[in-house]
Amino acid sequence: MFKRVFLVFLIFSSLTGFASAGIVYQAGLGDGFSAYTEVYSDGENAFLLVTYTPTQWPAHLGPVCEGFWNYTLEEKPFHCYLSPVVWYYFPFYFDGDNLYFVNPFLDDFSSKSSEISSHPLFYRQDSAWTMVFFGQKEPFPSLVWRFDRNCIDYLGVGNYTREQRSPTTKPVEGVLENGTVLFSNGSQTYVIPIEELEPYFDANFMVKHLEGVFLKEGILLYPAVYQGIWNITPGQHDYSRVVLFGKEESETKLLNTSSLKPFPVFFYDGKSLKVFRIFRIVENGKLEVFVEKNFFTHWPKCIYRNVTITMTKTVAITMTKTVTETKEHTKTVTETKREEGICGPAFIVLLSLMILALRGSK
Repeated sequence: MFKRVFLVFLIFSSLTGFASAGIVYQAGLGDGFSAYTEVYSDGENAFLLVTYTPTQWPAHLGPVCEGFWNYTLEEKPFHCYLSPVVWYYFPFYFDGDNLYFVNPFLDDFSSKSSEISSHPLFYRQDSAWTMVFFGQKEPFPSLVWRFDRNCIDYLGVGNYTREQRSPTTKPVEGVLENGTVLFSNGSQTYVIPIEELEPYFDANFMVKHLEGVFLKEGILLYPAVYQGIWNITPGQHDYSRVVLFGKEESETKLLNTSSLKPFPVFFYDGKSLKVFRIFRIVENGKLEVFVEKNFFTHWPKCIYRNVTITMTKTVAITMTKTVTETKEHTKTVTETKREEGICGPAFIVLLSLMILALRGSK
């Protein structure tokens, strides 16, 4: 008995440790980086897709950015353009209370995750979400899941293409006003003191560039601008220092890479502010993605049962529903339930009740 309890404790401990761990990606270094967020919402819950991309200066700086080396590090991003190199996709699901990492290729026990190879798709269809991820080997098939807030069902390979895009929810830009950030969609307004937000950012100017998506119970907020460049000199890249920059030349800040704070997402219900860490850039170009909760292990798999029932009379089953059938007529009932505990005994009890009811009615 003690051995069994101890084994269960070890399994639980390992899973608990995983739940709060971060996954470290060796992201491409490049000359800089940027991140942007898309939201797909049904008005109550939402999927967030954070896309992180290393960026680089054009190979031939002279014709494109004359005087490149004459600009200071803080001036460079406003006079010379950066182009993306590769994209990393980090989807999350917000259920109104918690944020879950959504990656079907995640390995729970090794805390490792394969990269999502292409922009995933999120569609709201028939009171459920359809999620599409693309396989990591040619011909990159579209792998489709269905989620109805109760359980997850893998539907197999679909006919989606990597060029498709699902419609996003249009965000509302925050407005600075009297020491606060104001969000309004015409019918609802949320006002958040700037001093509550600033501790989560490396530079104060980042609060100016917040966007929000209104949900039934509050507003989901995230930085619309998150970009930086590494400290580069002729023939050398110094990844220990980074310049974060915004939309204007006055919006820059030079920092040590080791001191960068995690990229935040907020939820505000008008009373309290929740903060979720998404990822953090660490030295040597590594990207640590935080996995507080795993979407594909938190929700159970859907169970579909085909039950054949043959009856001669109307039988009222107060525990479930009323089923009316005629003699020698067979009806197939398909049920979807959460997979919790052992379902076999419950099915046996249901059949026993039906048999007793039939006997009692004779």
